[in-house]
Amino acid sequence: MLEILKPKVYINSICSLDLKKLKKLQEIKGIIVDLDNTLVAWGENDVSAEVIDWVKEAKKLGLKLCIVSNTSSKRVAKFAEILDIPYYSQHLKPFSKSYIRGLKILNTKREETVVIGDQIFTDILGGNRLGFFTILVAPIIKRDSLGTFPQRTIEKIILSFWQKRGILKKEVDDWPAD
Repeated sequence: MLEILKPKVYINSICSLDLKKLKKLQEIKGIIVDLDNTLVAWGENDVSAEVIDWVKEAKKLGLKLCIVSNTSSKRVAKFAEILDIPYYSQHLKPFSKSYIRGLKILNTKREETVVIGDQIFTDILGGNRLGFFTILVAPIIKRDSLGTFPQRTIEKIILSFWQKRGILKKEVDDWPAD
């Protein structure tokens, strides 16, 4: 049962994801990415220069990006405009509709698309249910909305279990490695 929750890869931050190697390794054409605590810190109003550069590099490599988020549409629209990428925000993750909508926006196939997010019970569960390659990133900050507190507590237990048993390793450097 826990397999449906397990990401293919667990990394420190979205910026430690080597896009050139990922594209080559997985033949990725599109990225469905979460917003809060994945691209930007929860509750913050700015995008880091590092994330802006990461998005620019993805575009330069010909990768299509789409934000799929449970955050308010107004907040997502603001960051989508800053990053110049499309978005979908209907508070439906982990349900299939959000990810299918993301695929339509990207105009990619599931096997060509990666889902990246900071939450197991939304981003990873939703992506795995539909057969995407899933990447879990450590949350940018520990602070989060009250609604995610129970999930985060369970996530910590699951991640600890996986790591102690060698089931999932957190990549501490750029991924994928040479």
